[in-house]
Amino acid sequence: MDDGLPKALPDHESAVRRMIADARGMPYHAVHSLDEARDFPDAVVILEGDDGGQVYVACPASRVRCSEAVLQQLLSDLDACEWDDLASARVFFERIPMGADIGGGMGGGKIMDGVWVHDRLAQMGLGTLITDVIEGRRARITDEPLG
Repeated sequence: MDDGLPKALPDHESAVRRMIADARGMPYHAVHSLDEARDFPDAVVILEGDDGGQVYVACPASRVRCSEAVLQQLLSDLDACEWDDLASARVFFERIPMGADIGGGMGGGKIMDGVWVHDRLAQMGLGTLITDVIEGRRARITDEPLG
C-alpha cells in the first residue's frame, strides 16, 4: 500500500543521481559492490562527498585494480582534503555509458576511458596519485609507490 510517504533509499544508491533520474523519467542503475560492477561492461565507480555535493573521481570499473577497501581509503583521504565529513562521503557503483555526465554538485563529473578527477583535486597535484591508487600502483595517495 502506498501511504504517500517517501521510501527509504537503498544504501547503494546515490540520492542525487536517483533524484535526477526520477525527475527526468530515466532509469538509474546502481549495483552493490565492485565485484558486482565488474560483471557489467558499462559499470563505473564514483567517489563523492557532501552527499553528492562533490564528485571527486569517476572511472570505469574495469580500470580498478585495487580493492574496495582501498577505494574507501582513497575516498577518506580525498574527503579530508575537500569536505572533511566522511559521514557524507560514499563510493558508488553504477551503470553509466561511456561519455555520459555524472550528476552531482561542483559541476558533477564525466565518464571517460580513464580516470576522471575533479579539477580542484587535479590542480592540487593529485590526479596521477589518484590514478595510481585506482590502478593498483599505490596503496594511498600519501604513501610511497608499490613495487
